Amino acid sequence: MAVKWKTPQLAPNEAEGESAEGLLGMIAGKPYLAGDKYVDRVRDSMVEPLWQANQERDMAKRMVIFRKHIEFREGPRKRAFIAAPFTCEYGFNISFGDDSFCGPNCTFLDVCPIWIGDRTMIGANTQLYTPQHPIMPEERDGLNGAEWAKPITIGNDCWIGGGAIILAGVTIGDGCTVGAGSVVTKDVEPRCVVVGNPARVIKRLPEAVKNGNVE
Repeated sequence: MAVKWKTPQLAPNEAEGESAEGLLGMIAGKPYLAGDKYVDRVRDSMVEPLWQANQERDMAKRMVIFRKHIEFREGPRKRAFIAAPFTCEYGFNISFGDDSFCGPNCTFLDVCPIWIGDRTMIGANTQLYTPQHPIMPEERDGLNGAEWAKPITIGNDCWIGGGAIILAGVTIGDGCTVGAGSVVTKDVEPRCVVVGNPARVIKRLPEAVKNGNVE
């Protein structure tokens, strides 16, 4: 699946003694320190607008706030919706497609980019986790150890059932359905239905037929 990624805005500007190197490495999936001063400040800068958006009861007004911090790709239907409450870390690492929907209580840990396709619907309480940590406890070393992340890509025309968990590095192809409560640990081919923990394919959908031709 070809994903065109928009370079995120890196705000706020660096202060004295800070460097964006850690943040750029983080976005690229390289090891970085989560306690880096600049990374901390960028992450904290999303807390207030996220709180404001989640307090807004009117969907249209809420989306005005979200659109200042999260990418929404324009398409013919010109609409996308995020129900409240919604949780993320950075915002600029998330890209929603046209006519997409995200249900309430979803958590997107967007240390690396998260890309959601057009006409894709995400059920309540879904969790997308891009961060990864060392398995060896000596390497984790509490908050002192480096961590990294891998991007998550969900294709067009997908339905992610409520309470599903999508782990780091996973790509879900176009036209897939993920059953409620499933834990997706590896890539899913297009037009598949997956369920369970770990999620497994239980059905493959045929290609759509229109006017006698397979699309």
